[in-house]
Amino acid sequence: MRASSKTITWILLLWALAALSGCATVQLQASASPHPDRQAVWCVLTPVNNTSTPYAGGRVQQQLVALLGVRGLTHVLLAPPLGGGGPLPVGEGAQEQQRQRLWARRHGARYGLIGSVDEWHYKIGLDGQPALGVTLRLTDLRTGKTLWSGVASATGTSREGLAVLSERTLAGLLKRLLP
Repeated sequence: MRASSKTITWILLLWALAALSGCATVQLQASASPHPDRQAVWCVLTPVNNTSTPYAGGRVQQQLVALLGVRGLTHVLLAPPLGGGGPLPVGEGAQEQQRQRLWARRHGARYGLIGSVDEWHYKIGLDGQPALGVTLRLTDLRTGKTLWSGVASATGTSREGLAVLSERTLAGLLKRLLP
């Protein structure tokens, strides 16, 4: 009877560890909201892609535009890709953002939402958990001053996709920018 109770204890312990290893984690850090003008024209620039996943910055940009609309913004511009490089403009993120800032100013945007994608992949292993890391900054396009900044990293469960995880994580950051 003693041996079976020990076995059951070990099985429960291993089961609990396995269950906990599949849990999602999200880390969000953000400065205080500057309470930006929601009626102003905003522009979402393509985040710098610091990952090995092609077009991760563009994916985040598209989600941010949609999520800003969900948060009630009605004047949101999507900065077009302006790079003249090859099919994968590796290492051109900072220059691209500078060109997009100029484009946004010419089109009347007051605020620019910029940032970077620092992790965007599925972890290697049996479960293939999604993982992402992003930074965001709200800048005043007239002065270049940073008004707000936030950073987030997250890992999901093997049962959710990277798009679901990024949407939830970006929505959490934007909730801190636009409470």
